[in-house]
Amino acid sequence: MSKIFSVLEKVVSCLCVITMSILVFINVIFRFVFNNSLAFSDEISTYLFVLMSFMGTAVAARRGAHLGLSIITDKVNPKVRTIIGMIMYGISALFCLLIVIFGVQMVISEYQMGQQSAAMQWPEWIYGSFVPIGAAFATMAFLQGIFDMAKKLKEEEGK
Repeated sequence: MSKIFSVLEKVVSCLCVITMSILVFINVIFRFVFNNSLAFSDEISTYLFVLMSFMGTAVAARRGAHLGLSIITDKVNPKVRTIIGMIMYGISALFCLLIVIFGVQMVISEYQMGQQSAAMQWPEWIYGSFVPIGAAFATMAFLQGIFDMAKKLKEEEGK
């Protein structure tokens, strides 16, 4: 199951980058050739950047590639290092879970108020949903990381 999420995170991230690149390139052409900017390009690119950021967080969590200060973990044994890693991933998962909860509340509020985006006049909740969806993927990636570290810790104890 985590393999499916891993592939999905990468595909969504790539699609976001490709779409954003095309939109920004077209907007630059319109700005310089036609002396007119495409407002929807900035709007969509901004929201896709939010989604891509959360998906990138999930990809980095699965790879164990998040930036971190290793001044303490470099000086402890591997077991303690793994435990510290599990605690940090737990805190990160909790933070992302809070973003999911408050993001869902935000989306519900946007839906109930009938908010629309500035440029395209689309329902704001469509874009707003990128926040809890992306944070949910990040939460699952951090929880998977905790599971993997616990499995590693158990294997090391068995040796």
